[in-house]
Amino acid sequence: MPDGVRIALGFAIMFGALGLASRRIRVVVELLRRGRPDPGRSKNVPVKIKAELVKVLAQKKLFQWSFPGLLHALTFWGFLVVQVTLIESVGELFDPEFKLPWIFHGEWMGFVQDSFFALVTLALIGFAIIRVRNAPKKLERKSRFYGSHLGQAYFILFMIFMVVATVAVARGARFALDTLPYPTGAFVSHGIGITMAGLSHNALRWIEDVALLAHLAVVFSFLVIVVNSKHMHIFTAPINVAFGRQPLALGALQPIEIDMENMTEDTVFGAGKLEHLTWKQLLDGITCTECGRCQSVCPAWNTDKPLNPKFIITGIRDDMFTKGDYLLGKKAFDPASPEGQDPEHVMNKALVPGVFSEDVLWACTTCGACTYECPVDIEHVDTIVDMRRYQVMMESAFPHEGGLMLRNLENSGNPWGAPASQRLDWAKGIEDRLVVLNGQMPADAEYLFWVGCAGAFDDRGQKTTRALAELLMEAGIGFAVLGPQETCTGDPARRFGNEYLFQEMAKANIELFNSKGVRKIVTACPHCFNTLGNEYSQFGGEFEVIHHSELLARLVKEGRLKPSKETAAAITYHDPCYLARHNGVVDEPRKVIDSIPGVKTSEPERSGKKTFCCGAGGARMWMEESIGKRVNIERMEQLLETNPDVVAVGCPYCATMMDDAAKELASKGKASEDLKVMDIAQLLAQSVGVGQKAATATESAE
Repeated sequence: MPDGVRIALGFAIMFGALGLASRRIRVVVELLRRGRPDPGRSKNVPVKIKAELVKVLAQKKLFQWSFPGLLHALTFWGFLVVQVTLIESVGELFDPEFKLPWIFHGEWMGFVQDSFFALVTLALIGFAIIRVRNAPKKLERKSRFYGSHLGQAYFILFMIFMVVATVAVARGARFALDTLPYPTGAFVSHGIGITMAGLSHNALRWIEDVALLAHLAVVFSFLVIVVNSKHMHIFTAPINVAFGRQPLALGALQPIEIDMENMTEDTVFGAGKLEHLTWKQLLDGITCTECGRCQSVCPAWNTDKPLNPKFIITGIRDDMFTKGDYLLGKKAFDPASPEGQDPEHVMNKALVPGVFSEDVLWACTTCGACTYECPVDIEHVDTIVDMRRYQVMMESAFPHEGGLMLRNLENSGNPWGAPASQRLDWAKGIEDRLVVLNGQMPADAEYLFWVGCAGAFDDRGQKTTRALAELLMEAGIGFAVLGPQETCTGDPARRFGNEYLFQEMAKANIELFNSKGVRKIVTACPHCFNTLGNEYSQFGGEFEVIHHSELLARLVKEGRLKPSKETAAAITYHDPCYLARHNGVVDEPRKVIDSIPGVKTSEPERSGKKTFCCGAGGARMWMEESIGKRVNIERMEQLLETNPDVVAVGCPYCATMMDDAAKELASKGKASEDLKVMDIAQLLAQSVGVGQKAATATESAE
């Protein structure tokens, strides 16, 4: 092929594709700019650089799914290596004997390149096998802008294969022509070149030129396809990770500014329409790979609820492109016109119920499994809670049971609506040994024992509270309680969507803590633990907060608590979402259990940070569950696969949900009536020999 023709065709391919791709990228960037500001996303640059190295370059989160993660990592790293061969290909347009200078010119480079050609091909075969075996059926859907997920996936696999195949053929021809700069290292290219050994010089040059142009055509066509499909995550994932909350968007929710005194008619709390979402939430939509990891671990989706975290993100993305021409000013929209008054018009569509149904919104337990598994750091929970905030604070549209919970918080300071005078009922019989704060924290009180609402008012929670208090006394740990002065942390209000009520409760508690000189807090409730430790700092409340499992594990290790009484029981431990996944406390509860003589422990398939929710988080504790299978039943069935005598928990919510599930399954003959649900503090108290009455097996609430 004449040099001029080769160069002209190469440039036409590259610049034509770049023009089409840049046009699409410009549209996407302009749409993202229509999102609301999200300050603070550029902070902690060293942490973000580490995240890029670990999550993007090293593909750490992909390896949470070992085999598919390995296949993706090989493809990703092969994609990076192909960029080197792309530079070589562009150089070959001008000089058929082109080679990279400096360190990139050597046998090792040829070996690395060809090794990844082979590994990527194997990975593509692996992906194809996985897709054949796990072909989406009920999970499949079509997107107006992205087409069939399944068909597109096979096409992308084919395109990646062609990227590798065309460059390999071109390099094989160069080897046969003796112009390949890697005479011994590039083993794949050598093998292909050997098959061409009998061809003439002119034929080899034509093969090289055609393969070279085909390679450029495939690569740059792939670029156009990528920016017009879900595979745009190739470019947006590193950006999404860089501006994401690190190490993960778990623990604390993002706060919103609330100034009731300066509200205007334009004031909006939360997200009611697409335009209310932040640019990062819109970027999440563009970045979603539709891999389905989030839906596969979602407790709502896995118990036949309508909530699918993947569809939350892709629904936002689709809505953004539906409104795109209006948002970018390509189409005019006048709210006062007849068209603007049409409630069915796309620009009048609300996120709820226009894009998502109310059942979708309220099914979320905020367990964080979706965010934990997402390989590109999408922040599902924050987006769902933002939509809840709008429904609660702007529309007053929410499940009626949740309304009762909010009224109880406002009027009584707890979700049960119980009087504050009952907050010390759990302490009957040990009142004289208990320090109830009236003034400042005593000098000999190391901790404020935050009992929490469940620990004070729920019968099962009271047993845990009593056991923990007596264990601390046995170990000589000085602590005090607030008694009637204690109120809810505000966690249920925040996760339900009433951010205003949460902030008011948080500020009041912070003021109370500061007035009493509180610095260290211990609690048996992971929800209180998370709120006090991770969210109060958003409003100036800086306290050292420890979960009771952490403190008990330390006291056992130091010999201040000595478990001696044997417990001949098979125990399986259920990890609370807000303890294990949101806060990384996994080992300490197990250390407490393992310290008890005679126990035999087993792990459910979903444990640790991959635990399955009990169903009570996200204020679901106070809402009816009338759709699909009950989450707590699903979780208890998972735990029963380990054949336990005792299900150990480290959370009062989990204790209630697991105990209810155990009783229901026992009534149907699916579980033993002797199955016990006990907090780790109760188990330890039995073995240490304190609080025998409080540490007895969980009983039905009277």
